[in-house]
Amino acid sequence: MASMEALGSKQQAVEFEIMSVPNGYNEEEILKQIDEIHVTAGEEFDAESLFILVENIVKHAAPIVGSFVPGAQALLFHMEDMAPSVCFNSPFCTLKQISCKMACKGPGVVNAHETTLAILGMLSSYSWDARAVMTLAAFALDYGEFWLLMQIGASDQLTKSMAILKGLPVLAGNSGLQKRQQALAELNNLIKVTLEVIKCIFELEKLPNYGRENVPALLKALNHIRLDTYWLIRTVIGCSAQMTGVTSDEDQEVDLSSLTYNLYHILNNLKMQLNVCKLQIEETETEAYQILMNLFQIRPKIMEVFKALCYGKSNVQQLIDGSNEVYFDVLKHKYVLLFISGPDISDNDVSTLKLLRKELGNRGKVVWVPIVVQSKTTINIERKFRSLGTEVPLYIVQQFLPIPGIKFIREEWHFTNKPIVVVINPEVRVEHNILLEQIRGINSFPCFRKRRIDLLVCELCSCVCQCCLCVHIPK
Repeated sequence: MASMEALGSKQQAVEFEIMSVPNGYNEEEILKQIDEIHVTAGEEFDAESLFILVENIVKHAAPIVGSFVPGAQALLFHMEDMAPSVCFNSPFCTLKQISCKMACKGPGVVNAHETTLAILGMLSSYSWDARAVMTLAAFALDYGEFWLLMQIGASDQLTKSMAILKGLPVLAGNSGLQKRQQALAELNNLIKVTLEVIKCIFELEKLPNYGRENVPALLKALNHIRLDTYWLIRTVIGCSAQMTGVTSDEDQEVDLSSLTYNLYHILNNLKMQLNVCKLQIEETETEAYQILMNLFQIRPKIMEVFKALCYGKSNVQQLIDGSNEVYFDVLKHKYVLLFISGPDISDNDVSTLKLLRKELGNRGKVVWVPIVVQSKTTINIERKFRSLGTEVPLYIVQQFLPIPGIKFIREEWHFTNKPIVVVINPEVRVEHNILLEQIRGINSFPCFRKRRIDLLVCELCSCVCQCCLCVHIPK
């Protein structure tokens, strides 16, 4: 009886150590420590491809777990295998370093917290989602390898030697996993929830960010990802500790119930935030669409069009003119050619724009409306737009986030991610829109062809009138 009480006390202590934070630390203090080791300019990394590999490992390990421990309720994913990007390179050395950080330290309260901060520090130049995925991938390396060796079997001499070398007595001798069914069931469930949380973070970061004033819930949710990432890494450390426990020959199982409860809370909160953000995004897009439809029925100011199209409820920024900023007044009483595209345009596109700008002369202005899908790499995107803007003398709308008017652009101007040009006349009416690749100079636009013909007719009439006057002048 005493031994059972001692075991229960031991498990409770481990649970407290894994889940809690050191005395004197609260959420604000943790965030302060996290921010101190964070590098703002994130390193480019394909976190989704790495996540696909992790998910594939866990999914294919599930039947092996079930074959050895039928009562473990192994994860059985009913989904097709996904393939990572062909350009993906595994950060294997970094993953091994993370694995060592988790495996070579005990699960004490200070160690768990300090190990989490150490891992965050190692990955300080990566995005928040990449840090969480890389930590989970480091765990998946050991998790997948263990179940692969279990599938081969301890009777195989190579497997047995590997097990001894890796300190896996459960694998080297009598497995003993039968008595740890509950621990494996809890571990697999926690891995599943961890994957779901990371998926929610991916989805959240892919949402179009129209700015604080337009989608206030999104900024709040994105700011909280820092703390979510911290607890994701703490959870993976708990999973690593549990894996060490169930593969050893000692009773060192960890009670993961608190971590599971905490992660379910994070998951439910993320799902709720996603729903609120999607609702606000839809409202912003619909409002911009309706405002633009109404504006083009009257005679609006050109700045009102740009505000509804690119800024919504946010403050309007000045146009970029090379290294300077100018007011929208420069567009008054001019033809305005909206060049709408993403940052990736071809050399042919640049040549077409240069020709168009040259032939347009003083009759109008070309304004580049940047189309950004998501705001994760805003700084790099802005640099690219500015750099391309120096090649062609045009103005750039100073908005390098997704724009609220994208629904209007897609539905009314038929934008399908290929560069287009939309002509707005001096009365602020849309006269024409055309794919950039179809433009062959200024005469590709009916409004300018008509104006040229009108000018020729006027010149001809003037000439004829003068000739008539010459003929009828009495001597």
